[in-house]
Amino acid sequence: MKKVVLAGLVVTLCSVWGWTQTVNPKLLSYPQMIVYNGKIVTMNDTSFTSNVGTIAQAMAVRDGKVLEVGNNADIRALAGPQTKQIDLKGRTVLPSFYMTHEHPVDWMWTEPRAFQHVFPNDNVILSRWLPNLPAKDQFAMFEPTMKELVSKAKPGQWIRVIPNWGMDEEHAEEFNAPGGGIWGTSITKEYLDTLAPNNPTCISNGFTSACWGNAKTLEEYRSVHSDLDDQSMRSGRLGRKTPSDVVLKGEVPLLAELLKAEMELWARYGVTGYGSAPYAYTNLQAMNLLDQKGEMPARVGWTWHQPIAPKGWDLDTLRHLSGELGQGSDYLWFIGAFGAAGTCFSVPNRAEWDQKWGDNPPGYSVTQQCSNGPGTPGWDRNVAIAQSGLRIATMHSDGDKGIDYMMDAIEEGSKRAGMTMDEIRAKRHAFDHSAGAPRPQQIPRIKNLGMMVSQLNTILWETHRGATRIADQLGLEYTNWVVPRKSLTDAGVMTSFEIDRPLPFKVFFFVTKGMNRYNDRKQQVFGPGERTDRFIQLKALTRWGAYYLMRENALGSLEPGKLADFLVLDRDFLTVPEADIPKIQVLMTVVGGKPVHLGADLAREAGMQPVGPDTWGPIPQGWEPKPY
Repeated sequence: MKKVVLAGLVVTLCSVWGWTQTVNPKLLSYPQMIVYNGKIVTMNDTSFTSNVGTIAQAMAVRDGKVLEVGNNADIRALAGPQTKQIDLKGRTVLPSFYMTHEHPVDWMWTEPRAFQHVFPNDNVILSRWLPNLPAKDQFAMFEPTMKELVSKAKPGQWIRVIPNWGMDEEHAEEFNAPGGGIWGTSITKEYLDTLAPNNPTCISNGFTSACWGNAKTLEEYRSVHSDLDDQSMRSGRLGRKTPSDVVLKGEVPLLAELLKAEMELWARYGVTGYGSAPYAYTNLQAMNLLDQKGEMPARVGWTWHQPIAPKGWDLDTLRHLSGELGQGSDYLWFIGAFGAAGTCFSVPNRAEWDQKWGDNPPGYSVTQQCSNGPGTPGWDRNVAIAQSGLRIATMHSDGDKGIDYMMDAIEEGSKRAGMTMDEIRAKRHAFDHSAGAPRPQQIPRIKNLGMMVSQLNTILWETHRGATRIADQLGLEYTNWVVPRKSLTDAGVMTSFEIDRPLPFKVFFFVTKGMNRYNDRKQQVFGPGERTDRFIQLKALTRWGAYYLMRENALGSLEPGKLADFLVLDRDFLTVPEADIPKIQVLMTVVGGKPVHLGADLAREAGMQPVGPDTWGPIPQGWEPKPY
């Protein structure tokens, strides 16, 4: 109606003032940016095929949204005197990427680039990242590193040491040996008390932000949280909320700067959206602060996450939260609750596996212990989420039997609430990782419940877990249960994309892992029948990721009225040889019409200043992305 009135007003003014040409109403408000002479891949196709939709030459952006896409002449005709026009010189533009199980709140503590950008010296926290060496060599450096830090520390100042799994995870198996290898078995609370009796420690395992602490760490933790269990008291092994809530206690503005820098780093490689639990309450406060200040460089759909114990999972609390489902801003909104999935299978372990490992498999491993079956706290949790009207999302999962129990709980909770099948499907319940589920027989039920699956291509490549572990534990024939993207796509079930590792520079590499399913170290293709092409992988990164985040009407494709989140690439993703896909570089990342990353070469061409992590200075030695 407004467009009709406006058009009528323009026609009337033309008649009064004697204008002879028709005035396009859109010219009354010019676009701030136009990119032209490119290959704009809109991803506006809604099918489960490899069709990427309309491909245009140019795109106009106004007020943070896509105004128009089309040919060069029509789009450039919309320009006003202040419109920034960028000649793409044939380069490809894609919608930016949305990761649906990713943890910038972890990675900002475990990789050094964002942290050292925000904390360039030792004034706030004493932190050291170890070089890219075998785990035993890194451990040999641990005590001297601690002694150096203790000699510099002020009374009560936090001390952190972070090991290096390698930029290609070449040391991951060592760190995931039984008990955590030499690193995990040797660094005890008592040892840390000896090394740093007067300073709290937060020693990382190199993966998540969880801390290994000493007695001083426990004192600091108890000053913030009262839920310290006996095992944590004895071991000093503390959860992922420790750094944000405890190490930076009361420093939410500083935490916000750190989180902002980490999201800018991921935007450098094309990722501008996340589905994730915040893990620490201060992480959510930090994101809210950035949102209020208009400084969020990415978009986050967050979920409710508490320990498995009943606290936080009572039905009244969840019912209140269900009233907020989907609510928030364009940058921060609520998408559900972190469900429970048992790491168990419907088939037995191979005899060789049980004889070798028994009840002590190495590292983070799938087991046959189902923690979400009837009568467990995990079952009660899933039933309560479904009964309350909430959605299960961003959960961890390993094993098909745990997904059986999850779907049973969804049906039971929904039945208690009196929901219809359409109401259940509208919730979009999801499980993540797909590290051994679904098995083929589960897919029709997943489809019927309106569920979707976030998939972790990373585990097709790693050797310490995922497909390699499934092959050893259950048998090679079961590796088609690991990230079965083709079977789900063929059934009309949306899948989304995650790498769940602090390796943002490997996003395009992990696209190829989903395409070829080849494990380089094992020289083995796992589940070859589940290969998909690059276009299905791209839909998972864009359209289907937006659906997981409950923002498909605003994100995931480049269509008029949608938010202008897009990438400019140095190679054509649609046609470059598969072997060259990992070499693709993101020249510019735009979020809401504003560049959050702009590399020097394209900036120079466009007459603009570089933006983002490329301006931060040298990458810390030993943490440089591996070239392809």
